[in-house]
Amino acid sequence: MAKKIKGVILAGGSGTRLYPNTKVTNKHLLPVYNQPMIYYPIQTLLKAGITDILILPGKDNAGDFARLLGSGKEFNANFSFKVQDHAGGLAYAVGLAEDFVGDDNFVVIFGDNILEDNIIKDVQDFEDGAEIFLKQVSDPERFGVAELDGNKVVHIEEKPAKPKSNWAAVGVYIYDSKAFEYIKDIKPSSRGELEITDLNNVYIKQKKMKAGFIKGFWFDAGTHESLVEAAYKLKELQRPIEILKFEQKKSPEVVVGGILYDSPDGKYSTSKYLPYFLPSLKKQDYRNIKVLFVDNSPNEDNLNRRYIKDYFPEAEIIRPGFNSGFGKANNLMIKRAIELKADYFLASNVDMLYESNVIAELVNAIIKSPQNASATCKIKQWNFSEKDRDTGGRTNFIDTVGIDITREHRFIDIGQGEIDYGQYDGEKEIFGPSGAAAMYSLAALEDVAFVNEGGRKEYFDELMFMYKEDVDLAYRLQTAGYKSVYTSSAVINHDRSVIARGKGIIGIIKGRIARPKKYKEWSWLNHHIILQKMVDSHYPNDVKLKTIWYEIKSNLYVLFFEPFIVMQWWQLFKIRKQIKARRDQVKKRIKIKSHLDKLMG
Repeated sequence: MAKKIKGVILAGGSGTRLYPNTKVTNKHLLPVYNQPMIYYPIQTLLKAGITDILILPGKDNAGDFARLLGSGKEFNANFSFKVQDHAGGLAYAVGLAEDFVGDDNFVVIFGDNILEDNIIKDVQDFEDGAEIFLKQVSDPERFGVAELDGNKVVHIEEKPAKPKSNWAAVGVYIYDSKAFEYIKDIKPSSRGELEITDLNNVYIKQKKMKAGFIKGFWFDAGTHESLVEAAYKLKELQRPIEILKFEQKKSPEVVVGGILYDSPDGKYSTSKYLPYFLPSLKKQDYRNIKVLFVDNSPNEDNLNRRYIKDYFPEAEIIRPGFNSGFGKANNLMIKRAIELKADYFLASNVDMLYESNVIAELVNAIIKSPQNASATCKIKQWNFSEKDRDTGGRTNFIDTVGIDITREHRFIDIGQGEIDYGQYDGEKEIFGPSGAAAMYSLAALEDVAFVNEGGRKEYFDELMFMYKEDVDLAYRLQTAGYKSVYTSSAVINHDRSVIARGKGIIGIIKGRIARPKKYKEWSWLNHHIILQKMVDSHYPNDVKLKTIWYEIKSNLYVLFFEPFIVMQWWQLFKIRKQIKARRDQVKKRIKIKSHLDKLMG
């Protein structure tokens, strides 16, 4: 089993190049655009799945760091602090992390580093030795410069007069715990300090130093010039939503994806919703949108395609030639969204009526943190039969404000059926969004995707034809260290076909009676695929016991009252190898016990 990786942020130093700004505070606490400089290296570590972080400030401003950052709870992380009593060099500062790191591997990052790139793949692939991150620069003589043989580092020279390459060390390293032994043997330099270059050269001599290559921008925000340049770059990337609404070229691109299906018997039809759904998309005050559909209808010439061709020809329709269900259809659209180089994918039912600010507010919610992988808004019940009345069929009953998870592994639509009196107003973290309307970061989806037996990436699990795929993806994103957010700033109206009847045992039974037989079969099978993929020995005992007890009760109910579901037990057994292959690829970067305690309450 791979070792845990911790994070160490070096935040000492007097910051003389930023004087007089640093006369009263540490340079790492200075603002860079809209947040303190120290937030950026923290976010680099969080994006890489590292949540146990040691921060090493100098003694003069240590209290300011603690007041700003606290325990790390706001970041969904665990912060520790250790004061550098004197300036003994970067390797000396790294050595102070020995008790914190123990036998684990660890990432070291300078506190004034601002990276666009995500180093998560390097972190996940790291086993032992060391890795130094490099980027090509035009003025390598200002930096530590690496001489390379492929991706192996053969020499590092600090600020050379005649650089042998233009690969500069950016101040991010991964080490195994042997680093602390080596630091103890390092001799002070002519400056009287322990140099990090000397530590790196120990690994180089052992041929254990690998190079990682940084993409995108990088700022060493240690000068007035770099501070201003970084602020302008970050301002361009993180524009407030008011600007996003009007400046299409500067805003993230969102692909909206919907599934079309008109059944031959006419019992199920998405075409009846398009005259309401599509105009509500056209009225969005967020402009950088593309629209995709997957048409699962058996007949190619159907009302869905005709309506879109006549009234929304800019939309792209993918036709797989068969009913691909929810998961595969969305995967086709996600793949296309990635090809279009979009930033976010909004998986949406078409039995929806959007208020005009929905996409803008979802972008605004998800863009606030690199940890945010998904977002949803307030979804209310839509009485479609009253669509032509003055209210348009809108109601004040909540359909969902996201998915909740219980300690017995039930997954519940939060607020469903409640009258909306403001109890869910504001913004909060949730387990995951309902698949009825869920905005996802495509970068996060790429991170948690798994490769199926045919060598193709799946984002939603295609073992699940329909029902609970949103729960499965939410679970995988959570265990990978991502967050899901809900905002009440926008409203979608939804004509849901299956509605829960309550949270207690009577409500559960009433809800099951009302559901079509096929939905019950999908629900049972997919629920157990999730359990087999996600629940393991690391879960708290009470969660395991409550889950087992709930399974005993629910399966006894099935045996006596819904015996047709017994066939799904055989289906689950038949796909056990595919489930295991997926289980082996689930990324589990968080402490299950503390994380579930927070989510499950």
